[in-house]
Amino acid sequence: MPVIQCTRCGQQAEMMTENLFLGKLETEIKNNVCQACWNEWSRPGGVKTMVINEYQLNLGDESGRQALKKQMRAFFKLPNADAEFKDYRH
Repeated sequence: MPVIQCTRCGQQAEMMTENLFLGKLETEIKNNVCQACWNEWSRPGGVKTMVINEYQLNLGDESGRQALKKQMRAFFKLPNADAEFKDYRH
């Protein structure tokens, strides 16, 4: 199984193989993010939920989905992230 260097935590880990249902972003996430960091983002009550609540995002609206993607890119420190991630958990 391929090994990746996680852009968020810097650790080396096996590439995720599960289907993430992210469309075009899925390959980039799998190539750059470890399972532990993905779980931190996506688990119930995780960072994704915090972002949706803090920014009061309506995911039924395209602008809400785009804002969530920008925050996700910033959280994972992906290349070309055009937003700064503010961690409200601390």
